[in-house]
Amino acid sequence: MATVTAAVSLSSAAGDLTTNALSLSDTTSLTITNMGTTGLARAKVSATAVHATATVLYTADDFAAPAYIYIKNTHTTSTEYVWVYEDTNDRVLLKMAGGEWAFMPLKGDTTLKAYAPSGNNPTIEFMVIGTDQ
Repeated sequence: MATVTAAVSLSSAAGDLTTNALSLSDTTSLTITNMGTTGLARAKVSATAVHATATVLYTADDFAAPAYIYIKNTHTTSTEYVWVYEDTNDRVLLKMAGGEWAFMPLKGDTTLKAYAPSGNNPTIEFMVIGTDQ
């Protein structure tokens, strides 16, 4: 059994985003009973649209209990987008600019894939952390 801790912090000086200074932080700990992780992977995203050759990030039902995904678009150009979508209905969940990242819970029964409309093959890094299996 292992514990993974995820934390995020948001801050902004007074007047930048709101009238007052902003300081938010949150932490969650995930207990992983059977070391359910895909490991940290890196992949070039070569598909330019929603279709079968899009990069698979998570396959439906790999985990029965809650799972979480970390994904980062490692490209250094902010206009180099990677789109993450549900394969069952082609619904886009994320549009990530170069340098952006996300950590979010997954709906376990949906396959997630990624594509990059530019055709410049940006690299992403990702890991799925499951709490079972």
